[in-house]
Amino acid sequence: MGKHSGMSTALALLLSAGMACAEEPASETSTLKESAKAAVSSAISAGKNLLGGASEGVTEGRESAQGADGALIISQLDQLDGKVEVKLLKVEAVEGNLSALLGFKNLTDKPVRLINLWQNGALLAIDQDDYSSNLVPGIDNPDEVTVPPKTGVRQKFVFQGPVEGPKSLRLWGKDFSVAK
Repeated sequence: MGKHSGMSTALALLLSAGMACAEEPASETSTLKESAKAAVSSAISAGKNLLGGASEGVTEGRESAQGADGALIISQLDQLDGKVEVKLLKVEAVEGNLSALLGFKNLTDKPVRLINLWQNGALLAIDQDDYSSNLVPGIDNPDEVTVPPKTGVRQKFVFQGPVEGPKSLRLWGKDFSVAK
């Protein structure tokens, strides 16, 4: 019975606080509303920061785990510099979608692994009117690409179509036009 009476007491306190608020002057009620709004806002902000931290933790975890084979792990644009050359080799319409062939050349003497390609629009197709298209879900679009040392690999990606007159592919915020 002690468990239920504690819940009843808490409920009674909440109800009486609510009634007390209803009897208070408007200025105090608005102050309470502002306090509640601030508390909820803080909770949402803390939740977003927590999720952001969790996402960063997952990336760091992937970087350390997937680097166990000695590969250099790349998960953002600035890490490409001096390590990987990216080229958009070919684009074509396929079954109402856009198929794009990307070339990744490893400039180092270690394997290089690009990860999180599905995450937050890391890889987008951009059309002539500057509208973007995401990767098609459910198709064999890889979330990562491993490039052996001192060589390159070609990797196909399929974007939601139709993409009329594709202008470029955007990888981590940098646009790559079709190689000439």
